[in-house]
Amino acid sequence: MNADPAALAALSAAVAAELALAARYLARVRMPRPPVGVYTGGDVAVLCAGVVLAPLLYAALPGAAVSAVFGLVGCLAVQFTLAPLLAGTRLRPGPWSWAAALTATAATALAALTGHPGAARAGSDLMIAVAVVGVANLWAQSGLRSAHTAALAAVLTGYDLAATTLTDTTTRFFAQVQDRPFAPLLALTGGPQPVAVGLGDLLLLVLYPLVAAKAHGRTAAVTAALTGLLTTSAVSACFAAGWLTTGFPLLTALGPLIVAQHLYWRRRHGGERTTAQWRAGHPLPPPAPSRTEPAAALAAPVPEGTPQGT
Repeated sequence: MNADPAALAALSAAVAAELALAARYLARVRMPRPPVGVYTGGDVAVLCAGVVLAPLLYAALPGAAVSAVFGLVGCLAVQFTLAPLLAGTRLRPGPWSWAAALTATAATALAALTGHPGAARAGSDLMIAVAVVGVANLWAQSGLRSAHTAALAAVLTGYDLAATTLTDTTTRFFAQVQDRPFAPLLALTGGPQPVAVGLGDLLLLVLYPLVAAKAHGRTAAVTAALTGLLTTSAVSACFAAGWLTTGFPLLTALGPLIVAQHLYWRRRHGGERTTAQWRAGHPLPPPAPSRTEPAAALAAPVPEGTPQGT
């Protein structure tokens, strides 16, 4: 049976809205630097290890415990995402951001406990959307480089492929959290085959355009956002047409495209801007000269009167 085309179209619209909100947040909010400093290759390696090991650890826990863990993490992420938005208002950022985060968490849990799965799913989606905007901006503004993001995408692509198609790790994990509150996915429908995008996929979708904006400029950011949106829409179209009927590891399509974009922009500019250079408004480095330019210079006519070498 084909998936609901309307729900699939709504999922693409939700991804587009998430990309726009994250970009707006980047333009308006300067997040405080974490006390640990900037991200390095070692930090990315630790992050990759955590992503790989987390589902295996969660498999040893009951579903209710997994929901509690994700609810706590989601509450913390919502709080630190909202706090900078309130800093320039008359409201005190700390208490009001905590009030909003705790209210959203409690309302979502209450909806699940009282038998209102649609309301619980909506609350979970709202918290996921806010958390992803905050986490992606925190990573991008804390010094995560385009090269780091490409490496993360490459590793997670391989893991996503292995966990989804070569083993049943992803299937067992989503069976464990299916229709539970605070599940790590943006889901528009419930049931055994929801119309949804996983938390890791959504985070990479949102993260790379932000990092590209910092490292390579507006054109790279817009290209990255459109690439992610078109990839999501293409996969949704395959489900709507019935060409795909089971869970598809989105990063197997998106990951290589992120790596390819990084390599293109690095080759074009010969590097990338740091966070400090981006904040200071430094211009992008000029395009690297092509290999044909030296030959063209040698072939150019020499003006009269120029001394000739022997």
